[in-house]
Amino acid sequence: MSDKHLEWQSRMDQWRESRLSIAAWCRKENINTHQMYYWKRKFDQQRDTPSSTDWVEISQSVNNDECPSLVIKIDKLLVEVTSVALNYEAKVKQ
Repeated sequence: MSDKHLEWQSRMDQWRESRLSIAAWCRKENINTHQMYYWKRKFDQQRDTPSSTDWVEISQSVNNDECPSLVIKIDKLLVEVTSVALNYEAKVKQ
């Protein structure tokens, strides 16, 4: 990472911690607002671009008394798939 990149990352962190608007923080710190918006957009784009995908192997041991399920949680989204639903889907597709 370049020195300029690190410098602007530090400025972004300071701005966020200040809880000021970009315009107010830039006036206070004597920073050009156009540059600040440029670097903010650049960091936001880097954050939104996935760098790679990691796969994880999942194994499950099932107790006969339990109904096995798979739960996937991403932020506020929760998806639960039970073996009953899996059996139903398999029968429908045949």
